Amino acid sequence: MSGKWAKNLFLIKQLDDDQMQAIPYPRLELHIHVLYKTVEAGVILGSLIGPAIALIRKRPMGATVFNSVRNGALIGAVAGPLMTEGAIRNQPYERIYDRSYRLRYNRDQVRVDRAVSYGAVVGAATTTFLGQGILPGLLIGIGASCVAGGIYNAKFNKQPKQKAPHALKKEEPKKEESGDAQTKTD
Repeated sequence: MSGKWAKNLFLIKQLDDDQMQAIPYPRLELHIHVLYKTVEAGVILGSLIGPAIALIRKRPMGATVFNSVRNGALIGAVAGPLMTEGAIRNQPYERIYDRSYRLRYNRDQVRVDRAVSYGAVVGAATTTFLGQGILPGLLIGIGASCVAGGIYNAKFNKQPKQKAPHALKKEEPKKEESGDAQTKTD
């Protein structure tokens, strides 16, 4: 990727529009964004499904939830690139660039991705330091920071939504005039 992409994702200060437009590799950027979202979804769903599995099958809660969360993250990690490529295959470069450009300006999405990045690192470092390995903390960090970022965006973020100034305009369907569509009957 590039330094500008990393600055937009990891630093709180927003880039100006010239810097946002100059971020290269929009296809890879889109893949990374969807990968974040599918892994986040897998971790959250796994953490919701795991306790139910443990109760129904009368298995140990901790190990069952961990396995469910891990499997959800793995499914998300595999599904993300496949879904992205399926959606953008045969799309012109301009459409892929435009989607990535719009995502750069979606501060709520960027904020959650940033929180997940930091949460994953802090979680992995904590459990590694405690002798529990990287994976448990990584998964806990992803799940907790995704939920925290979503709550922040929903409850505490009072900043107005910012539109990407140079995004492609969506075409509106053409409307027929009422006089042209009428037919005469005898």
